[in-house]
Amino acid sequence: MPRVWRMIHSLFAGVTPRRKAEPSRIPLVALVASEQDRRLLARVSDLEPLEVHFVESCEKACAVANELTASVILLDRDWPETDWRIMVQNLAASPHQACVVLMSGVADDYLWQELVRRGGYDILTKPLRAEDVSRVVKLALAYWISVAKTAVLAPESRK
Repeated sequence: MPRVWRMIHSLFAGVTPRRKAEPSRIPLVALVASEQDRRLLARVSDLEPLEVHFVESCEKACAVANELTASVILLDRDWPETDWRIMVQNLAASPHQACVVLMSGVADDYLWQELVRRGGYDILTKPLRAEDVSRVVKLALAYWISVAKTAVLAPESRK
């Protein structure tokens, strides 16, 4: 396992609830419309210590993310019959404050600012590329870990 993933994995294990056995892979929830994008994400999870959980609705994404304490949720902007803005708000409101990454064929400053205003983390431009997915997920994990560690340490510093 590359050094950066070992570091992220060890930090991730330190801020998530203990299970019977420490997970060997980091859970990632994905709401993806395109079969091509699903295949690419599956390929990335074969190369990186990620366990991608594909879901078919925003409600299922919330439930699975909460159950697994998933720190990153990938959301396809083109998900049928939904408003991505509402989905981002709902997913970002998870109890463990997962980083929501919007996958979109368009990526400009206006979209990014709107995404962040609604609680999202970043945009992955479609068509997806494995190296971009890996980079954005690593950054989101590092950010999530730093926020989680700050939240854990904050009550102790008030004593």
